[in-house]
Amino acid sequence: MASTRSPNTKVPTEPRNLDAPFFNAAEVAWLLDISVKTVYRRVSQGYPCSRRGTGPINVSRADLQRWYELDRVQPLRPPRRTSRKSLAPIAA
Repeated sequence: MASTRSPNTKVPTEPRNLDAPFFNAAEVAWLLDISVKTVYRRVSQGYPCSRRGTGPINVSRADLQRWYELDRVQPLRPPRRTSRKSLAPIAA
């Protein structure tokens, strides 16, 4: 017998429509490859989302892009090349 999950599941789920204007917390977790708990934590930290009071979390496509940009790792700058100095002591 196939089991059905409630819509408030804590398991990341694949969105039915990838072109949808909004995604719920489980779909955002699946899209970003993070846990649903992390989605709720990020919303409480101030990441942009659309929600009504204490209702379900809905994240728009634009907000999802902003989340991606906020979490993007910037490449490290290569160290500066310094001129090589002689290790011999200066004769005074």
